[in-house]
Amino acid sequence: MDPKKLKRDASKVHAYLKEMEDGTLVTTKGCKIYIPARFAEQQMAFLGTETSISGIFAITVDDTYMGVSLANAMMRIEPTITNYIKIEDEDYIEFVFTPGSVVIANINLLKSDIFIYRIYSELLGKGHVPWFMGYQELGRIFESARHHAGVSVGANHAIVEMIVAAISRLADDRTQYYRQSVKTEKDLAIDPTFIPLRSVTYGASNTTAKLVGAYWEEGLTSALVNPSDSVEPIEGLLRR
Repeated sequence: MDPKKLKRDASKVHAYLKEMEDGTLVTTKGCKIYIPARFAEQQMAFLGTETSISGIFAITVDDTYMGVSLANAMMRIEPTITNYIKIEDEDYIEFVFTPGSVVIANINLLKSDIFIYRIYSELLGKGHVPWFMGYQELGRIFESARHHAGVSVGANHAIVEMIVAAISRLADDRTQYYRQSVKTEKDLAIDPTFIPLRSVTYGASNTTAKLVGAYWEEGLTSALVNPSDSVEPIEGLLRR
């Protein structure tokens, strides 16, 4: 599956799904759902007699159109076939649903505030952002937190957007912020790369922060490879 050939069109995906009176969500013509295989290691997916996955996934129809779910909850699905595949050199799980099959067993999802931390740790803290999530989707990652998890992650998107802006970097130079290269909406077509929020190598912006923080060897290497060209205010205070 080549994600570059997919067209983002949520309306096309919705046309293939039908909510039933018993609370199940059925696909009329078939669809596929994709999640990172890492989700199973981070308790964001459980595969067994019953399959439950994170509400954060990509869903495609006709291998042509795709949509992205950002539900902050776990949901039980009933795939016809489960495949392990590679997408952009990363391991993913592909769930195949044949026409007429149940996609989500119950659209009334259980609330769990613990799940919010798992999303934060995997996507923001560790910077493991799936291929189907871009700069704008990641900024809205906790949009349904209050509804689906029963917790608030700020009055608006500002806090999360600030974090996303900090971890979004240029693909060919991770020391450069992605936001500084975006001048028009067309520039968003160029996808950024994401670093872990806890990264010392790229997260610390000055020599002092790299040397006095955790992971000293990593920080020292970063300070030598990418030395600061000016003294930041906090450094000036510490040197007095």
